[in-house]
Amino acid sequence: MKRLPIINLILLIGIIAYIFISNNKKAEYSKNKIVPEITTERLNIVGKDGNKYVVLSNPEKQALATINGKPINPEETERNTAGLLFFNEDGDEIGGLVYGIDSTESYQLLTFDQRKNDQIMTLRKDEYLEDGKWKKQYGLLLQDRSEKQSNVIISELNKIRNIADTVLRKKEYEKFYNNPDNLAPQRLFIGKTYSENVGLFLMDKNNKPRLKIFLDENGAPHIESFDENGEKKTIE
Repeated sequence: MKRLPIINLILLIGIIAYIFISNNKKAEYSKNKIVPEITTERLNIVGKDGNKYVVLSNPEKQALATINGKPINPEETERNTAGLLFFNEDGDEIGGLVYGIDSTESYQLLTFDQRKNDQIMTLRKDEYLEDGKWKKQYGLLLQDRSEKQSNVIISELNKIRNIADTVLRKKEYEKFYNNPDNLAPQRLFIGKTYSENVGLFLMDKNNKPRLKIFLDENGAPHIESFDENGEKKTIE
């Protein structure tokens, strides 16, 4: 009879240990619980400080482009682009995977942005409908951009758009687009063009073609070079 209290104590300890271990397992399961499916219009991945790093969204809810956490274009209230966007610690949008389609055109882009600016490397596909036939272009595109920040460029452009005097507005537009700091010339394209040429295409800092190495739609090889005025220098 003296042994019963000891046995009861052992049983009690065993029960408590079982409950403790069981609860820990349930808590661990709850912590790492797999959700089979999520249906939502937008998913934000944020840091402990609330800074967003990844946004996956439908067109209506898509995040705006930002620099230092503020919209690049304050006059823009929606983006209407479905896809996946990435942001850095400064609150800058730095690129993403976006796509869109309607009855006459479609596109898919994987973009990589220059710091405090827009994309300088893009893997893209574009299609548009012409005379009942879809024209396609796709490949890798490289662009040059100045160190002038996107928000400054867009701010200047918005001021010009709001000029009431049409003559003055036209002059300011010309001045704006003649400033290389505001431009993003294409420098290299590797892929297939709308004319169904497949190859390497190089442009100068003024966005003018300088060298083309490609196969045409019939598979014939071509090497073409051009001077700064666009005159063809060599044809093979």
